[in-house]
Amino acid sequence: MKLLHTLLMGTALAVALPAFAQEHGNMQQCMAGMDCPHMQNGQPMMMPGMDHGSHQVLAAKNTVKLGLIPAAPLEAGKTVQITARLSTTKDGKPVTFKGLKEVHTRKLHLLIVDPSLSDYHHIHPVAGKKAGEYVFDFTPQKNDSYRVWADILPVATGKQEYVQSDMGTPAKDKAAIDKSTNMVSTIDGYTFTLALDNEPKAGEAVMGNITVTKDGKPFSQLQPVMGAFAHVVGFGENYHSIMHIHPMGTEPTRETEHGGPKLEFHIEPKSAGFVKLFAQVRIDGKDIFAPFGVMVK
Repeated sequence: MKLLHTLLMGTALAVALPAFAQEHGNMQQCMAGMDCPHMQNGQPMMMPGMDHGSHQVLAAKNTVKLGLIPAAPLEAGKTVQITARLSTTKDGKPVTFKGLKEVHTRKLHLLIVDPSLSDYHHIHPVAGKKAGEYVFDFTPQKNDSYRVWADILPVATGKQEYVQSDMGTPAKDKAAIDKSTNMVSTIDGYTFTLALDNEPKAGEAVMGNITVTKDGKPFSQLQPVMGAFAHVVGFGENYHSIMHIHPMGTEPTRETEHGGPKLEFHIEPKSAGFVKLFAQVRIDGKDIFAPFGVMVK
């Protein structure tokens, strides 16, 4: 059985989202502007059943900033190349791959979603022609702006940062978020069921799990994706908070290993509100994104 370890961040000055589990048997909560309750002298404190404790980071303390330049206006259904620029906040110097540490097989994760929290993308850009530039293809499903969080670990600080920026033109009418509770998602014939031991409430811990089935039978053939059997990303309704979650426990070291059918996690909501979750898994070489909706009381 596995727990989940969370990297949780938000631009708000108050803790806004639940914590789930992530890599190497620990849980992290990264929130913009807050010191981590499990950090001591800038280093993670060991906690029972965890490898690295959680940490929280203020956007104001980020050492890196993100810029986004689409080659053409964003238009639903059309692929456009985007140039992302990473530079230091102190002096504007470019941040190259050499200045970033690898986390879950990648040095740069881009977590992208539209204002309705329905069109989510997890992308890994490649280095561009100029230092500090990274390029990727992006196909939006909405005629709207998109928010991008760069999940990075700068070599200079050794601390996780979520660097946020927007791209595209906002829609004339503000997108509405479907705040319906959704605990079951079926994608390509696979059913993903989210279960919580109790109703999630702000300030209270609750255990939960995601179970994968195929034709009503437990499915245990999840393939490794970026060094884990799943990646779960969550967005708060305030459009400022983000979670990046990975299964805990023994992680796959070979592409031939398989996981599932159940992934357990621990959630500790800090404040009330709707959270949209996307569970990313790989089956038969294809990445599948299963959406869930949770309301924290």
